Amino acid sequence: MNCRLLKAKRVEHGLRQIDLAEKLGITEKTMNKKECSPVNRFTAEEMLKLVMILSLSLEDFNAIFFDRNLPFG
Repeated sequence: MNCRLLKAKRVEHGLRQIDLAEKLGITEKTMNKKECSPVNRFTAEEMLKLVMILSLSLEDFNAIFFDRNLPFG
């Protein structure tokens, strides 16, 4: 998982970790652990919410969560 890109997208939208945590329905501590982990710790539901909250393109989503390893159809 690309932690830096996820953080950059969050900051780009003017959101703090606590803001994003509230939108995902998790604690700030949990958000910090998930955002700072080199391994994807987000659930599929949380990833879909992040796509909507951060207006992620398919390319952004792929780069953040799959290190650009998903093939585009």
